[in-house]
Amino acid sequence: MRRCFFLKKMVLMLAMGALAAGTGRGAFAAPASVSGIQEYKQNISTQEYEKRYNAVYGKFTGQMAEQGNPADFMLDDGKDLFKKVEGTTGKSCASCHGENGEKLKGVAAGYPKYDPAIKGINTMALQINRCRKENMGAPELKYESYDQLALELYVKSLSNGVPIKVSIDGPARPFYEAGKAYYYMRQGQLNMSCAICHVKYAGHMIRANLLSNNRHHADHWPGYRLKWGKTGSLQKRFRGCNKKVRAKPLPFQCDTYRDLELYLTYQANGLPVAVPGFRM
Repeated sequence: MRRCFFLKKMVLMLAMGALAAGTGRGAFAAPASVSGIQEYKQNISTQEYEKRYNAVYGKFTGQMAEQGNPADFMLDDGKDLFKKVEGTTGKSCASCHGENGEKLKGVAAGYPKYDPAIKGINTMALQINRCRKENMGAPELKYESYDQLALELYVKSLSNGVPIKVSIDGPARPFYEAGKAYYYMRQGQLNMSCAICHVKYAGHMIRANLLSNNRHHADHWPGYRLKWGKTGSLQKRFRGCNKKVRAKPLPFQCDTYRDLELYLTYQANGLPVAVPGFRM
């Protein structure tokens, strides 16, 4: 968390030239507002990107997904975990949210979101662990572990088809701006930012890969990725991109990644939740 906090300070200093006077952010303290980012214009529409994707890769992943997404097995396991009684209170997720999660229909479409209880951005993965600890008396699940991804995948699947609608109003706004600042911050030995690839040069080839635009980055995770040979989260993609520009990846669910997840999910507002995804 300390490393993540240090990088957050770098982000705000680069975006504003300073931090909020005399205060450190910490895990759940509000960041300073950010402005003055030199934004790029998105150089390719979603429709044009999909056209180029089909030209480069064909409909390969779509055809494979129709035959069966390997993440579907994890989805089934997530449903079982949802109903599993754990912890000291004798409860399962289903005890509060319905036998098959009926009360959670559409809920994931509003995440991430600002939560006054933690004075920061709450993701679905973080909320599941909070529920386990506070309501079930059960141990938190290690982020990116099989059970954690399975449970998150099942909960998110209950909102499949529901348009994403995350809010950046009010107290959420500074965290959105901090995520945006990180997205535009150059880093690593290659001195590149997320926005260089996914805004300025989206739709172009980088080695054997087609650079995606940032519209569809948050609507389909957790998802199965052929390169990984397994299911992973959006924050696993963050870490992978950090490594590609030779920057040090951050811990899962640290404040920086949660802010970045809010920023990218807001770009996907209006798109339907569609998990599990299936990607190259």
